Amino acid sequence: MKRITILLGLGLLCHASAIAQPSHSSIITTEGFMNTTTGVANWVNLLSFESEFPLPLKTSLEVELLAVNNLRMEQGKSGVADNLHLFSAIEDSPSTLALMTFGVGRSFWDERFSLFVGIRNLGRDYFTSPWNSSFTSAMNGLFPSIATNFAVADAPKAAMALHAEWHPSENWSAQLTIYDGVASELWNELFRLNLRRDGIFAISQVSYTGQRESWLGCYNVGFTYGYAPTASTLARGESNKSSRGSVWLLAEQPLYRFTSERELYVILHGAWAPKSDCDLYGGVALMCRGFMRNGDYIGLMGARGLYVGGHETLLEVTYSFPFAYGKIQPALHRVHAARGNYTIAMLKLVVEL
Repeated sequence: MKRITILLGLGLLCHASAIAQPSHSSIITTEGFMNTTTGVANWVNLLSFESEFPLPLKTSLEVELLAVNNLRMEQGKSGVADNLHLFSAIEDSPSTLALMTFGVGRSFWDERFSLFVGIRNLGRDYFTSPWNSSFTSAMNGLFPSIATNFAVADAPKAAMALHAEWHPSENWSAQLTIYDGVASELWNELFRLNLRRDGIFAISQVSYTGQRESWLGCYNVGFTYGYAPTASTLARGESNKSSRGSVWLLAEQPLYRFTSERELYVILHGAWAPKSDCDLYGGVALMCRGFMRNGDYIGLMGARGLYVGGHETLLEVTYSFPFAYGKIQPALHRVHAARGNYTIAMLKLVVEL
């Protein structure tokens, strides 16, 4: 069955190429960091490739691949810090070639509504507001109150999903995604859909985005619900399902406009997840766009999570310098956790092709 699915997908891909010109993009990210408290260092590389192949009847085939090289993990070593939540957004498990997206999408009603069926991951649709992902911390991607609940489809893992988006106006949007309850990065597990065994994980979001020239920013309110094995349950080799939910808030608000190219923003995080391994999480950040030149930015963030295993507070200061094909981004993290305190220096390079 898996071979038939892959062959059908390749057939659609070839047929799409004959209909319209496909679009491709790739991003290379390399990140070196050192725990200056202990002297332990690591180097992580990430390559992502994304393509969209137009099909008839306003449909398209979407494909996204991800490769991760994590030097310490490939040597059988632990991370550079014993923290509860990753300080690096790309410090993932090594993966030669993980399938992040593979499925067919279709738009309706003048592209105000769209549906997608196939392999998908959370990072494609959620926590992607303009400035939130500018920081290097994993907390500026998937909030820990969600990441600790279930084996969710966060890179390098993905799962079979049904994704729907609705854009009733230029400013308002809503989306809902229902996943198979157990995500994986293994190709022989990705195409499985067994809700009775794996359960489900659902996430939704309602968003409002103001006009560029207004003082209204970007505001997102989201909900999650899962009835599936938790990440800790799977780590013990068990498959008992649990029922858990959460609510979260992500907002970006302009504070001050110095010029048309220089602006100051505040970013707010908030999440509550009862019965979770991280039941309460919050964060605040300041971001200045056009700090020294057009296209650069400087940011300062503080975030705190309350975990079953203790608390954790993360402080980050970062600066992004753009160039023709990407950006160079140094960052400094200070982690205060129940397991210890650390200072981590980081240098990140992103190249877009």
